[in-house]
Amino acid sequence: MHHKRVTIWILIVSALFSLLLSSGHAAEEPFPQYDIISPNVSFWINVYSQYPTTQAVVHDSVHLDIVYEVIDLKPAEHPGARKINRKRMKQANKRVEQVLKRLAANPLAKDADCRRVAALFGSRADARAFGRARHRVRCQIGQRDRFRAGLVRSGAYIDQMRAILKSHGVPEDLAYLPHVESSFNTNAYSKFGAAGMWQFTRSTGKRFMTVDYVLDERRDPIVAARAAARLLKENHDKLGSWPLAITAYNHGAAGMQRAKAAHGDYPDIFTSYKGRTFKFASRNFYSEFLAARLVASDYQRYFGDHALNTPIRSWSVSLDGFAALADLCRHFKVSPKVVRAMNPALRPPVFSGQKYVPKGYVLNLPAHVESGGVSLAKIPSEMLKTAQKPSRFYTVQRGDTAGKIARMHHVKLDDLILANNLDRRATVYARHTLRIPQSGESVRIGKIAQPPTPGNSVVRVAAVDSADTSSAIPENIPVESLVARYRRPGPSPADLLAMADIEPEEAPKDSVGHVLGTTIGIVTADVGLARIIQIKQQPVGIIQVEVEETLGHYAEWAGVRASQIRRLNNLSFGQPLHLHQKVKIPNSSDTGSSRGTVTGPCAGKNSISRCGCSGATIQE
Repeated sequence: MHHKRVTIWILIVSALFSLLLSSGHAAEEPFPQYDIISPNVSFWINVYSQYPTTQAVVHDSVHLDIVYEVIDLKPAEHPGARKINRKRMKQANKRVEQVLKRLAANPLAKDADCRRVAALFGSRADARAFGRARHRVRCQIGQRDRFRAGLVRSGAYIDQMRAILKSHGVPEDLAYLPHVESSFNTNAYSKFGAAGMWQFTRSTGKRFMTVDYVLDERRDPIVAARAAARLLKENHDKLGSWPLAITAYNHGAAGMQRAKAAHGDYPDIFTSYKGRTFKFASRNFYSEFLAARLVASDYQRYFGDHALNTPIRSWSVSLDGFAALADLCRHFKVSPKVVRAMNPALRPPVFSGQKYVPKGYVLNLPAHVESGGVSLAKIPSEMLKTAQKPSRFYTVQRGDTAGKIARMHHVKLDDLILANNLDRRATVYARHTLRIPQSGESVRIGKIAQPPTPGNSVVRVAAVDSADTSSAIPENIPVESLVARYRRPGPSPADLLAMADIEPEEAPKDSVGHVLGTTIGIVTADVGLARIIQIKQQPVGIIQVEVEETLGHYAEWAGVRASQIRRLNNLSFGQPLHLHQKVKIPNSSDTGSSRGTVTGPCAGKNSISRCGCSGATIQE
């Protein structure tokens, strides 16, 4: 009997111990702050809460607790501020580098600057340490005002985002991630082509959302939040911890899997991993998230009481067909400006009338529409179309022939030949963009297009007359004065992370058809070569810039990097394109030609990498 009671007590104690152990695991912090990253977290807390964008912190890029000085900058709205501030930061870096150079030569140098800087190193103060630190001087622009503005904007979205994240089985506090990525700016657009609050690149965005010429769901905060939840959960499933999963959001899951295989868990990766693309931005991304989470969750401590934006009350209606935006605005008695604000995923071709709002799209409308007596459930059948407006251009794919393309677009082969000046064999070339004749266009014969050869360096395109005069805009007027480009006025916090250090990994190569989307009547962008020339015996296409086109569009279309286009055209980063400007496009590869098949000067596999499409864009 005694032994029986002892056994029962052992079972009870074991059960209680197991319960306590399991509850301890359940309550385990998903986002640990390791001692090794505490100086980094403190640094970013100060960047977000103490230093405004009119100050910059000169610091060591590895040991973020070493801050050499804080310099003043011009406000962004000051004329020439970008150039002035870059110069000031460069000069500040150089001053510190010179001090460290003197200390590396003589650690006991007696001048005041040397003694002040040497004191920052403490026990690490020796000639070798100073010599290494000389190559790690970096300047970080403050973010206090930008973070505070993002905090106010976040009020309209944060609760819904938390609910979305919870429904996907991931921690709700991941909703603070847009503070790091974009300061909750719907219009954020990075130099690598990442868009929206959650900063998805085109290649990653296409895995989870619709990203094309008509819709870019990366710009919809809620749709993108669902995509981010799926991506983060996928990262966690692959990597096993949230520090690694969050870092992979910036660096990529494949890169973090390599880092984990080499070094194990996050602290060792942070300390020892020297991947080619694992630079300042990736190394600090998790620390930034922890800092943003702390500041945003206790914002009264850092910014005082602030009234945050409240969610916008709205109704939504799903379209059973394609519809012109102007017709929808008239029906629901709402302005295009309001529709644009409430539906950021709709791209400019929809607002210009070039494309319909696509079938199946869920249109968000202000709450007063329903209360105003307009039924959201009933859209007149005559407003709905059965197909999207056809594009005026088609990008030739491998295996295409002129006859096949004519049949796809329901046009006469003779008209297609005339519209594009094809030769008598109707030869078409891979990645060439053909003009699709539209009803009402009269096509006149021009010179026959030939593949570029050393003796025939210029190929003229067809002359097409059309009653459409929408493109009749005066030459040499900066496009930023003509069209809004969804651009923020300055770089996001993510952009300010040692831009020169970021070297994104290439995305996997995809088939041409998959990337460009060969659905009849829809292409990624209506881009067409004006002519083809020879440069150093290589074919180079000439594109004439139209509204809403960027270097990123051209790079994706041509299968090259935006940086290649910049170099070929001597464009500096940040230099805007102008309407009707001629831009040279490098060829991705070169093959021969054959009768009526996809070959020729623009043939080649397409690969999409993160592009620098905010570097030279048509901007507002």
